[in-house]
Amino acid sequence: MDKVFLRIPKKSEYMSTIRLTSSALANLRGFNVDEIEDIKVVISEICTFFIKNLEESAKDFEISYQIPDNKIIVTVRDLNAGRILEEKLNNDMSIMIIESLSDNFNCDLDNKSFTFEKIKAGVD
Repeated sequence: MDKVFLRIPKKSEYMSTIRLTSSALANLRGFNVDEIEDIKVVISEICTFFIKNLEESAKDFEISYQIPDNKIIVTVRDLNAGRILEEKLNNDMSIMIIESLSDNFNCDLDNKSFTFEKIKAGVD
């Protein structure tokens, strides 16, 4: 299983770099166009959620990709200080989008990280 790590400034102008990296890695593993688009939307929504709900932005995003043959597992962690309240998760459109497009989604509010999985079509 390949592992790739990306550390990038927490700024919206780097969103295209995050999306491009995510799509390139998924493409290398043979994900179809719709699956790649889902991955790009999910990672964008996670980063947007952090930008909206954790105001400090002096430190970076840390993104890790685990890429076995049949899926991609992505963890996005906001390295900034601050706290995200649980009620933000229940009332945020980004979370609903993430949950609907991911095959598996987990949030760890204590560590300010979200992990999602996308499984390649046709794989059980």
